[in-house]
Amino acid sequence: MKRLTRLESSGPGTRAVDKGIVVLLISAAAVGVLYFLAQADESFLYLLSNGLPPLLAFAAFIAATAGLLRSGVSVKNRLSIAWVGYAFGMLLWLLGESTWAVYSLWYSVPIPYPSPADVFWLAGYVPLMCATVMMGWPFRDFFSSRRMLTVILAVFVLAGVLLVALIPPAYTSAMGQDLATIVVGLSYPMLDVVLLFVSLPIVFLFGRGTFWRPFLFVTVGLILTFVGDVLFNWATLSGVYYDGSYLELFFHWSYLTLAYGFYLRFRRGTGTNILG
Repeated sequence: MKRLTRLESSGPGTRAVDKGIVVLLISAAAVGVLYFLAQADESFLYLLSNGLPPLLAFAAFIAATAGLLRSGVSVKNRLSIAWVGYAFGMLLWLLGESTWAVYSLWYSVPIPYPSPADVFWLAGYVPLMCATVMMGWPFRDFFSSRRMLTVILAVFVLAGVLLVALIPPAYTSAMGQDLATIVVGLSYPMLDVVLLFVSLPIVFLFGRGTFWRPFLFVTVGLILTFVGDVLFNWATLSGVYYDGSYLELFFHWSYLTLAYGFYLRFRRGTGTNILG
């Protein structure tokens, strides 16, 4: 069994994954360098800040849809339903990014927040949560194990750090902020924590299966989204956010990582067994 594992780890599939990781890291670094160089040109930075996210979200949506089509759509298959959720969630996030871009680039509205774009973004969490729950449902009995309780406790600590970091500034700035802005702003990281509450235990519980490695990168993408949401809310509540801020890199890296995770699932074929 150990020999078989070594053979599998050195096979073509793993080499393809390693090359993919290199491409992912190069792409992430390229976006970071592009942001650094664009800081000297305000107009280009504004275009980059508002024009790049829809392109990256589109890449994630295409990768998720490709994985869905390759796996096939079946209401009787749990993994198929999960893929529908991921693809639909990416579509809603794409619509959110596109709506923000239209407000910023077409109507010249700086930082359209909150706006109809938030409707799409927040709505996208619903299918993503359904997809994550569908992935975790077969493992529900393991969530009470000591190992899983440790992971879940870590998520709660993460949520506690979130509350300490965001809620005091939110109340402090409430006098000058619209209530809707505060509520919408806090909704994002809270929903991120809910997603991670289910996805992180799955990642730590199983280190094998046709979906584990893709799901690992999807989870990393969600973690990057969480970090971006926390920083974005802190920056907007503090009044220091601007189009082209470096904190936007976390959102860009998130889409890249999500797209890679979905792409991995597409490459792994039509398997429908989460553990197989």
